[in-house]
Amino acid sequence: MTVRAFIALPLPQATLGVIGKLQEELVTALPGVRWVKPETIHLTLAFLGDIAEESLEKIASSMLSISGLYPPVTATFSGIGAFPSRARPRVIWLGLDGGDTLRQLHAALKQELDALQLPTEERRFVPHLTLGRARKSIPGAGKILEPFADRDCGRARLDKLVLYESQLRPQGALHLPRCTATLNGPQP
Repeated sequence: MTVRAFIALPLPQATLGVIGKLQEELVTALPGVRWVKPETIHLTLAFLGDIAEESLEKIASSMLSISGLYPPVTATFSGIGAFPSRARPRVIWLGLDGGDTLRQLHAALKQELDALQLPTEERRFVPHLTLGRARKSIPGAGKILEPFADRDCGRARLDKLVLYESQLRPQGALHLPRCTATLNGPQP
């Protein structure tokens, strides 16, 4: 049996509240965007796709060993952007800077997953939080998003590494935590 899975850092409630208010501002400015529910927003470190259920235990073991080596990530959330561009948004995101700790954590996790011969994305890691997805072109999107380019949404301490099972449903994906490891390594 296979499970659709990913590894992420969940966000504190206070941060999710700030993001929810930001989304409320964007809703009226960008009709036609399907917005992610604030309570499901997270920082994805590795999207694994469909993997064998028996792999989950090995991944959990790797996560637990990594979590003892890295301290919590202090992240700054700012700037609204879009993939592929603000003028032609398909994914609207909030930028995130987690410094060296986040980059090192991501690299260590990728190395562990590669050792387990699990698929990971080859593209460069760009930390971001997906806020919404556009199904079609949005006229004037670049101009609409410009005032949000430098929006500051505060800072937060991210201290949990979570392996999620993602179940796709008509009303949206359901993310079920399968393993949680607390980042408790030494401070740099």
